[in-house]
Formats: sequence, structure tokens, C-alpha cells
Amino acid sequence: MKTPWDDRNIIVANLFNPAFCGEIIRIVANSYNKHTNTKFPFAFSFIVLPILLHKQTRLKMPRTTRTYFFAWVEENDSLFYDFSIRTKSMVKYTKEALSFLLAYKRIELTEYGHIVTQEVRVKQINNNDHQEYNEIVKKAEMLGKWLATTSEVKSIYSFFRITP
Repeated sequence: MKTPWDDRNIIVANLFNPAFCGEIIRIVANSYNKHTNTKFPFAFSFIVLPILLHKQTRLKMPRTTRTYFFAWVEENDSLFYDFSIRTKSMVKYTKEALSFLLAYKRIELTEYGHIVTQEVRVKQINNNDHQEYNEIVKKAEMLGKWLATTSEVKSIYSFFRITP
């Protein structure tokens, strides 16, 4: 995103802070990498924020990965009717978050378009003011594990009706 920080709407700047959004993506990628033989596909980065920053979607996520991903999406179809639009509107924030992660060496991109994460201990904040943050971190770890048990990127994008 090319908008200078001072020129951004303060609410949007705080909500889509590249360090925060990047950390969410990094947590998902790290969890994915721990639970699979492959590395986190770059293309998955673009569905992370639309799932985890959309409160209604995040709250409907199951507690464990025992629920099949595609079954959960179908059960909660009303949350995903505009998912492709939501995802497209988040592309600029996802790109900015990825650029931030690369600049601060929290991730690396492989020649095959996969994300390798740097291990960073994520702290839970024991404060009622940070309950939503803790929930997002917990769901990010779960989403990474969930995506690791799901099929390939192309199938998920197709299922969400996201086209290039």
C-alpha cells in the first residue's frame, strides 16, 4: 500500500496495521508448517485476514480441526456469500503485511512460492482489554493447522468462488 501512514484514516490504520496483520499471517503459516510436510503456500496468505478479522466468521469457527473445513464453510454459507469481495478488498493489506514480514525477516519466500516462518514465541496478553487479540491468535493457530489438513490452494479458492 502506498498511502503514507499520516494520510490514512486512523481507524483503518489501526485495524489493518501491517505488523498486526503480518503477525496473524505468520502465526497461521507457522502453524501450517508445523502440521504438514510442505510449507505454507503464498496464495493462502490472502484468505487469512478475511477469515480471522471478520468477527462473525471467526466466532463461528469450531474449537478444533476435527470439523472438516469444507463442511464448516457449507454449514456457515451465509458468512461466505461475499467472501470473494471481502478477500479482494483485503489484498492491499495482505500485501503490505507480507512486505512488513519480509522486511523484518519474520518470513522467507521459497523459490516455489511457499512461506517459511521464523519461530517467534507468541504471547497471550492476560488482560480483559486484549481478549479479542488472544482470540485471534488462538484461531490463527487453529486455521493454520486446519489448512494443513485441507486440500490444495486451487480447491479452496474455487470453493470460495475466488478467481484471479
